[in-house]
Amino acid sequence: MKILMICEFFDPNLEFQENQLVKYYRKAGHEVLLLTSTFESVFDYYGDRHDKAKPASRFEVHGATVQRLPYKWNIKNRLRAYRGVTEQVEAFAPDLIYIHDISPNIPELVRYKRRHPSCRMIMDIHMDYSNSGKSFVALRILHGAIRRFFLDWARPHLDRIYPVVPVSFPFMREIYGVPDSEMELLPLGADMDLIEETQARCDRDALRAELGIGPEDFVIFTGGKITPRKRTEDIIAAIDTPELDRAHVLIAGGVPDSEPEYASLLRTAADKTGGRVHFVGWQRPEGVYRHMHVADVAVFPASQSVMWQQSIGSGLPLIVGDAGGQDPSYLNLHDNLRILAKDEIGPDNLRAALTDLLDRPEKRARMAAGARQTAREMLDWNRLVKRTLTFSE
Repeated sequence: MKILMICEFFDPNLEFQENQLVKYYRKAGHEVLLLTSTFESVFDYYGDRHDKAKPASRFEVHGATVQRLPYKWNIKNRLRAYRGVTEQVEAFAPDLIYIHDISPNIPELVRYKRRHPSCRMIMDIHMDYSNSGKSFVALRILHGAIRRFFLDWARPHLDRIYPVVPVSFPFMREIYGVPDSEMELLPLGADMDLIEETQARCDRDALRAELGIGPEDFVIFTGGKITPRKRTEDIIAAIDTPELDRAHVLIAGGVPDSEPEYASLLRTAADKTGGRVHFVGWQRPEGVYRHMHVADVAVFPASQSVMWQQSIGSGLPLIVGDAGGQDPSYLNLHDNLRILAKDEIGPDNLRAALTDLLDRPEKRARMAAGARQTAREMLDWNRLVKRTLTFSE
């Protein structure tokens, strides 16, 4: 099958959903063309720092072709359409078109599908009330009118709409008018192939020793794009207690350059722990999984992240905070999560949850086994890509 994907950003070194789909579609033997922007830095993308001078370019990842396209137009970095999509689609002649979130290039894609009715078209959705529509203008104008216009154009031609989290369903019903019958949950997954390969090669005790961590110490993993919304400082504060004097925190990722005060706050807090907070920086995917492999638990106090799924795939008990509108309970298939409600998020409750897991290794083992079972049943991309091809489980 020939699969064309279109998304806003692609970095071959990250573990985003698009990367996993490319990898596992190729593993299944399909031909893939991914159309994306000329953004190369995730920080530039999130910071809306686009270099208009960057030309189109083409390269390969996992045997798939990635085509970077310049913008045809860009309205306040909120609506951005690519130049040359029609030409790319016509030349590739896909059997399946996969749209990542609502694209202003939808009319061109629909025109192709009308001329080729056997071509399938699907779309995933990452929007919900917690990350989109935080103001009246964004909610009612950007989403409720402009983006809805493009989605309404696409809907008669879409075989399935895939929200990636359950909380997207009410957002799509209420703001976009999409009934549940047109939607199906497609959770963000974990690269189980890479996790298994990495864990088989990783010497857990040796990596701990490199970091100055003993084999019997209690290791907490966290990371990603570290912003104040993540409340990483709460984890550092939580281990500042005699009950957790064997606890270490591994932070994989980094604070954006736009948040120098927050970076300073974390460093100052870390200095008080006697070297038990380890900033290991941005890691390639295998590096992330190596550091998860040496941990005993993963903690994300607030703000959802794909690292939730990666941690579960790595067999880690997971402590997460629901900062509002992000209900993570769908990932708790086998009692592998400890979820803190919004009013529970803070150092004291994190300390209590961590102490409980430190003192009860049998509970830790049960949660770890539950995480591995959840990953097999729900988060394995080998299974997830099949669902995008059959449109049902």
